[in-house]
Amino acid sequence: MKNKLTAVLLALTAAGICLAQGHNGPGAAMTGSALNMAGVQTVSGTVSAVNFGFGMQYPSIMIGKIQIKVAPVWYLLDKNFEIKAGDALKVVAAPSNLAADPYLYAVEITNAATKLSIVLRDASGVPLWTNGHAPGGPNADGGCLEGAAATLTSGTVEQISSGLGIQMPTLTLKTAEGKLLTFKLGPERVLLDSDLEIKPGDLVTIKYAVASCSEELVALSVTNAAGTTLVLRDDNDKPAWR
Repeated sequence: MKNKLTAVLLALTAAGICLAQGHNGPGAAMTGSALNMAGVQTVSGTVSAVNFGFGMQYPSIMIGKIQIKVAPVWYLLDKNFEIKAGDALKVVAAPSNLAADPYLYAVEITNAATKLSIVLRDASGVPLWTNGHAPGGPNADGGCLEGAAATLTSGTVEQISSGLGIQMPTLTLKTAEGKLLTFKLGPERVLLDSDLEIKPGDLVTIKYAVASCSEELVALSVTNAAGTTLVLRDDNDKPAWR
């Protein structure tokens, strides 16, 4: 039987959200026929909130007073695209054709700081996570680690914590020299499904690289004291969990 992650991860709010919005989870996607693609508009500004108030459906973000539905959490994280309050985004969005639906629906999102983009719906408004299309956008899979040198470091796990908004959990490591390093991991569902058990106090070795667009330390793999390794990404930031 696979080991379960410690209650530290099980208690994470984002873990519950991601598991609830799994690939086969409930929540109908807004199809092209229900979106007014002729009314596409661009909304730019700072994210003031990330909302998960639509039951089992995908979350929304607030930019100014405009509320925009995005995509399932699992899809965004599978494409290495994170959103949190304070991010400066440019969102191409379309309104619904349904009179009772006042929301905009994101077609493409670009992070102004990292220059990363993700296309969520095709030209007819059909969600890309429902029809098997490859994600659009030149940077939808990240690409911030391309050409970055991988480094190995070891130490003791200080904490594992969830980021606010739509983000991957992070692991803080204390090295033998007493230095604290924080690494971005992978989606909670991947960690929970793995045979790698991680908890504060564990000795682990992390292979990582520095993201050029955000200067984050991004974990490529994590190995525990028993020699079990969880591979998260290759050297070009392509997720290994797909």
